[in-house]
This record gives sequence, C-alpha cells and structure tokens, in this order.
Amino acid sequence: MTDRPAEQSFDPSTMLGTGSAQDKLRLLFVLHNHQPLGNFDEVIQALTDRAYRPLLEAIHDRPALKFTLHLSGPLLLWLERRATDYLDLIGELVQRGRLELLSGGLYEPILAAVPHEDRTAQITLMSERLRSRFGVRPRGLWLTERIWDSTIIPSLVEAGIAYVLMDDRAFLTSGFEAERLHEYYLTEAEGESLAVFPIDKRLRYLIPFRPPTEIEAHLRWIARMGGRLAIAADDGEKFGGWPGTAKWVYKDGWLKGFLDLLESASDWLVTQTVSEALDGIRPAGLCYLPTCSYIEMEEWSLGPNGGRRFEELKGRLGPDADRFMPHLRGGHWKHFLVRYPEANRAHKKGLALGRLLPGGRGAKQARLELLAAQCNDSYWHGIFGGLYLPHLRHEIWRHLARAEACIRRRQTLKVEATDLDCDGAPEVWVHGSRFSAQIQPHRGGRLVEWTDFAGEINLLNTLTRRPEAYHDAIRRAAAQPEQHAHEGVPGIHDLQRAAPADLVNGLCYDQWERAAFLDHFFTESDPLSAWGSGCLDERGDFVEALWGFKPTSSGVVLERLGRVRTEPDCSHPLLLQKEYVFTDHRSLTVLYRMQNQGSDRLDVRLGIELNFFLPGLAFGQSLITLGDQRVSLDNPAYAPEVERFAVSTREPGPRLRIELDHPAMLYSHLVATVSQSEDGYERTVQGVATMPTWDLHLDPGQEWEGQVRVTLSE
Repeated sequence: MTDRPAEQSFDPSTMLGTGSAQDKLRLLFVLHNHQPLGNFDEVIQALTDRAYRPLLEAIHDRPALKFTLHLSGPLLLWLERRATDYLDLIGELVQRGRLELLSGGLYEPILAAVPHEDRTAQITLMSERLRSRFGVRPRGLWLTERIWDSTIIPSLVEAGIAYVLMDDRAFLTSGFEAERLHEYYLTEAEGESLAVFPIDKRLRYLIPFRPPTEIEAHLRWIARMGGRLAIAADDGEKFGGWPGTAKWVYKDGWLKGFLDLLESASDWLVTQTVSEALDGIRPAGLCYLPTCSYIEMEEWSLGPNGGRRFEELKGRLGPDADRFMPHLRGGHWKHFLVRYPEANRAHKKGLALGRLLPGGRGAKQARLELLAAQCNDSYWHGIFGGLYLPHLRHEIWRHLARAEACIRRRQTLKVEATDLDCDGAPEVWVHGSRFSAQIQPHRGGRLVEWTDFAGEINLLNTLTRRPEAYHDAIRRAAAQPEQHAHEGVPGIHDLQRAAPADLVNGLCYDQWERAAFLDHFFTESDPLSAWGSGCLDERGDFVEALWGFKPTSSGVVLERLGRVRTEPDCSHPLLLQKEYVFTDHRSLTVLYRMQNQGSDRLDVRLGIELNFFLPGLAFGQSLITLGDQRVSLDNPAYAPEVERFAVSTREPGPRLRIELDHPAMLYSHLVATVSQSEDGYERTVQGVATMPTWDLHLDPGQEWEGQVRVTLSE
C-alpha cells in the first residue's frame, strides 16, 4: 500500500466546518482488540473466528458506517503470521476511509510504568508497523488498561500522538459534570498539548449487552442534552468472545439490530472516526486529569480487605452509589506491584537490565526483548487470569532471559549486592554469561530467581497462594444455585460463575512467599498435610528473618543466630549458616552448617523447602522421579530414605535433579491457586513444592552439616 500523508492535527483557532454532520450527534465507535504475548495459539484463533472476524465482516457490509480500531502489538504480530486475510480486510476499510487505526505501545505496556525512552520507542515501533502494513500514520493512541498519568503526555507528543481516549471517570473525579462529557478536551504537561476523549461508561455497559432500543434511548438522550459526541470504546472480545455473547450478538440478532439502528438514524446520528471528530469540532476546553484507571481496576488493586470495605461502602450508599462514585477512590493501579512481589520482581528486573544495555550490535536485540517483557497482562489481574497464568509469566521471563543473555555475553561470573526490587533492602545478584540469580538476605536468605539463559526459563517463576476478594464469591457460589439473567446478556462483571466444591476446598493460603531454600524447623511427625495447606507449625525464626551475608566469588554466605522453640517455654539458640555456590554449568550447591548454641539438647526436624517452576506444570504434567520410579504429583506424596530425586514434566523439556548428601524423608505437592477468568473460576498449577527433611538431635555445641545440589538438564 502507498503511504498516506499524515492528517493535519486540529488547530483550535479554525472555525467549524460546514456540512450536515455538524448538526448531528457523532458516534465514535472504538474497538480495542488485544491478546497478550505468550497466549496459546488456539485461544487467539478462537477469538479471531468468534469475535474479531465476524464483527469486522458485518461492519464491512455496511458502507455508510465508520469506526476506529486498536489492534494491540502482540495481536498484530500474531495476525501477521496466522491471519493475513483479516489484516487485508482491515487494510481495505482503511483505504476506503471507513476505519481509523490507533497506535499504542508495540508490546502493550502500561505506559506510565516504563521510562520515557521506552514509551517513545514502544509507540514509534507500533506506529511504524502500522504505517508499513496499512500505509497510514496513526494520530491517536489506545491507553493500555486506560491507565492515565499526566507524566506520559510529553512522551506521547514526542511520539507523534495527537489524542487519546480515557474513561469518563477520570473527568468526573477531577470535577467535571457528567453532562459535559459528550465533548473532547485538551490537556497539557510542560507546555505540550494533547486531546482527550471521554469514554461513556453507560455505552460501555450497554454495548453489546442490552437490546438496541436501550442503546438508542441513551444516544437520543445525549443528543437532547446538546452533546456533540457519543463515545463508545471497549474490548472487541465482548462481541463474541465473552461467555454468552457469540449467541446473543450474532445468532440472536443483536449486531444486525445495532447496525440497523446506526443506519436508520442517519437523520440525527452519524458514525465517524475519532480523527474526523478531532478535525470537525472545537475542543470544549481544558482538562487536568488525576492519575487513575477505570473503577474496576481501582477496586482490584485494593486487595481482599480493601475490596470488601469498598463493596460495603457502596452497599451503604445504596441507590446513591452511582451519584457519589466519582468521589470514591479505590487503590492505585501500581499497588499490584506491592500485592504481588512476583510481578514487582519481573518489573524491576526489566528496569535494571535497561540501565545495563550495552553499545554495539547486541544492544538493539536486547532492547527489543526488554520492550517485549513490558507486556502488561502478567503484572496484574482482574476478571481475566493475567498474573495467575503461568504461561504468561513465563513469556515475560523468557524475554528477560534473552535480553540478559545479550547483555552478559562473554561475561565472567560476578556477585553484587544491590536493591533490585526497590524495597529498601539489597538482594545478592549473581550472574554470568549463562545464568542470573537473586538471593534475599532480608527475607530468610531465600532464592527468588534462577534464570537459565539457554533454556530461557526462570526456575523460580512460581506464585504464592494468597486470598483474593472474589474468593468470597466462590464460597457463596458453591452454596447457591446459579441464577440466570433475563433479556440481554450479562456483562463480564455481572456473570454468575459456578464454583464446584473442589475449588472451595482448594482455597488455602501460604504462610510465606514461594521461593527456594526456605528453612523450616518443626516437631510434627507427618507435616505433609499441614505444610500443603499452609498451616505448618513453624518452630524456628529463620524463614522471613534478616540474615547477615558476605558475597563470595561464586555466590554468597549467609548467617543467622536465631532460635528454635521446642516447647512453649523452651527455645534454643541456633547458629545457621548456608552458602550458595553457583557454576556456569547449570548447577547450584547450597551448603548448610548449624550449631546448637544452647545449654540443652535440641531435638527437632529440619525441612528445606524448594519451590520450582517448569513449563508444562500448569497442565498437570508434574513428576517426581525417585530412582527408576516416576511418581505423579496429582496427590501430595512422600518417600523415605531419599538421596536423589528429579522434578520434570511428562513432555520433553527441562529437568531438575536434586542430590542430598544425607538420606531424607521427602515431601512433595503441587502449588495450585484458585483464580477467576472470563469462563469461570479455575484451579491453576503454579509450581512444584518439595521438602527434604531430617531429624536433628544436637547436644550443646554440636554441629550438623548438609548439602543440597540442584542441576538443570534437558
């Protein structure tokens, strides 16, 4: 396709144009189609066939209609490989002037969560890809998760963006009246101006879930109010990809009725692209918007207790809740990085690697990998699985591994102490040309990352089982019969999800964040059930405590003088030392030394908890191999007198071999979470937990030494 010249940006000093559209309500129908990096091909294909393609074909057959579309970068990259005919259809509509394409970050990052240089790079890469494929330069941008922060304005302007769309909530919370939000406004930062179009929440909830007659009534209300714009912008997946919508939208005739409405209302309503509205009418004035997102995102970020209080507050307001909602604030969207250290670890690792980008040939590829690792879905979750989906987190760590491999090519093993996750306490960062690892001295001396560059895998990419606000709904759903809506189809936030009893039984929570080399002391003869359900009677004070540390040439030595409680009124001072020794040959050895420094004999059990991730675990393919015996982990397992074992999956792939220098009683179980998705509530395996244990009988001054060696192979 030939390259079209960029359209002229709107000049507020120009007069309104002429033509019949000036007296009509302009409907800006905007679709956002997105799939995250790492999502399964069959999932994206199904959504393309059920939602993206049929909607586009239906609009294509209505030549009078215009709309605006955002294809996220990850989805665009997939479509270029797997569905070029769909892109050709888009190209035809673009060339006919019926479809405007929006830019965004190429890998769909939350722009306010990445540095300025990365924002401009992400947007420029996306805009150039659209220009190359479709011959147009986008003027507008879709804000990922509609997260607004005024600090991004200079970056957007520098990248050639003239306008964005933002939820009307942002305007309401800043002081605007609802009746004034059927216009667009200008905002600025550091003297750089940007147009902002308020998305009508009412239209988001009506389309496509309510009959076209209700949508028409709302549009006529906007027109009577004197509004010039009706702005409907939301996910394209809801046109066939969300539960119940395929039948409702296509088979039951909702889409035909909606498109008929748009065509038959031509005497008072016209569909336009956003740029046509930008060029055709004046801005309504100036706006300054607070840092925010849509209300559901603010609620999700609160966590379970805050979420319950927020729901209680809305309940107390009763029918006045909507009126006062602009004055109620949920959490900051970035609080997900506080709630989930696993997400924060990946986010801060990417920022740290960005500061290490080398010059020369390898820098460009490393930069692209770091940009890919910014794909937003794995850093938070709401209705959709997001962070809870292991394959999405794995994709982020794959790109981080590739980037770091480029950066550290031919580097020798190095150990440094630095605060990688920005929590005020240093991690020990061990890295070389083949791997990267993090140990946290301030949190029990635990291993929280071990990334193998060759396998492109973080072996500690597990997720801790935590309470979520919707777990209350799971318990309620299990006790109540499913209810059905009447006319229309329920929106994604109103679905009645079934909750089998086994999911309720799976609602257990961890006492400590999942990691490796967590040091437990207990007296139970059979701790498997208590440990697996998050109720281990911990007798030591080592798991979450601050340890002293000293880096070595190949790792770190950590030490803590703690206490072990064997009776309510009896605790023993115990000096515990562990040393991490890494090699470039995909192996790690941890040496343990402990001494009873009390005046009484210490009788206790020691357990070293190891949590590991391998691709395939989420499909229930986990195996523990003991000698020639392969033990499925469908149920918790134990085995005595174990000196070596392996963790693997049924499919070919990475394999972890663990060797112990003392025979141990070994306990193992799967780490599975219960989370929500658009299809319901799901149990998802996040990793494999193993714990070799030993009975210790230490007289005063007596020492014990042990060793755990972990080796990665294919």
